[in-house]
Amino acid sequence: LILLDSLLQEMATYEDEKTSWGVSHRLNINQQRSEQHLLPLLDKFGSTLLLCYANKHLYGCDYEHWFVKDKQSDWKIEFSQNNAVFHVNVDCNPVGEHWTRQEFAMTAEVKERMKKVCGATNYSLALRNCEHVARYIQAGVWISFQMVNPDSFMRKKFIEGLAEKTKLINTFPDELRPPGESLKKIYEEIYDFVPCGGPRDALSEKDEKGYNILLIGPTGAGKSSIINHLYNQRVCRIGHGAKPGTREVHFTQGMYGFPMKNKKGKIEKKMKAVNLIDTIGLCDNMLNPEEVKSFIEESLKINILNIDKVLVVCYGRILQEHIEAIKLFLKLLKFKKYKKRFAFIYSKCDDLTEEERIEGIEKMCELLNDELEENEDESNQPDAIAVAFPPDATAPTIAIRQDLENLRKVALTYIDSKRISLDKKFCKVM
Repeated sequence: LILLDSLLQEMATYEDEKTSWGVSHRLNINQQRSEQHLLPLLDKFGSTLLLCYANKHLYGCDYEHWFVKDKQSDWKIEFSQNNAVFHVNVDCNPVGEHWTRQEFAMTAEVKERMKKVCGATNYSLALRNCEHVARYIQAGVWISFQMVNPDSFMRKKFIEGLAEKTKLINTFPDELRPPGESLKKIYEEIYDFVPCGGPRDALSEKDEKGYNILLIGPTGAGKSSIINHLYNQRVCRIGHGAKPGTREVHFTQGMYGFPMKNKKGKIEKKMKAVNLIDTIGLCDNMLNPEEVKSFIEESLKINILNIDKVLVVCYGRILQEHIEAIKLFLKLLKFKKYKKRFAFIYSKCDDLTEEERIEGIEKMCELLNDELEENEDESNQPDAIAVAFPPDATAPTIAIRQDLENLRKVALTYIDSKRISLDKKFCKVM
């Protein structure tokens, strides 16, 4: 009887979870409860916070319950169940045995993120769970590694049933979605660009026929600015200094006329969709390199099977941690085999002389393309350019025009050969 009761309860829980996938991907904040009861309690937290988890047992399987706790007291904020109702709650009840993943400061940004999730009610183990909320508070990202790890109970339990909803696993709920840019044109005098059709929540199977461009690089390297200049439009938010502008894998789509040979051998322009994929910065100060890699890798494998071009963007002094993080992705994306589908872009060269620009891009190539093999095919080598797109420029100078031309050349030259393919075993919903 006990076993039957447990089985029935598990079936009911699974049906409730399936129901949560069918509703809008929102937090559904209880504003009255948040404003009257929860927001005043945030002042109880001190200057140092802890990202924590406790091991829980659910129907014979272990999982991690995540929360954010004050370092000096029992005050915590978590997405949990109370009286059969799920909500993001603030309380000081003893937490029992738990482990700390990371210590971090209570900044104004962190407190603002706490306020945004207080009173959330639309719980989903797969799409909107305790880890999503805790990591959003800590790092500003919406991710549950328990739903990324292929060996985890939660992923095994839900991944097949999620179908197309899989693409929402690490996607911001509507209320937390970062505001877009103004879509204002950057240079009125520039006419050769990718007309932007706007942001996309995810890519679909039909988008696979498009030209897929992936951008990777350290936080603050200028990836979003590169995308904006390919569109000649302010599409992506730009971070300031080392502060990241992108906190998720961000998809945008446009159209471009690629010069191609027709059946008669003549060159003509063929319109194709262009999917530009911006990624969270490597060496993020809130996530370790493996976590960032897992975050980006999961989003890519859910959304696309093939990549046409990879733009690796760096600037300034390239640190060893940058090199190691980038090389994780070069290996994932089979760089040695598909070098000609990569481009190294040394950005933010606004104040550099021509000699310094050349020195910067040569150093970048030396650090990242350092495993040259004997008799390696010279035609299978990455492109490399240095660019400067001053954020306050109102008109394209001769230098800016040249950099835009070079950028279009390395990003939008169609390559008629095998594309970079991602591991299909992860693409269960394509």
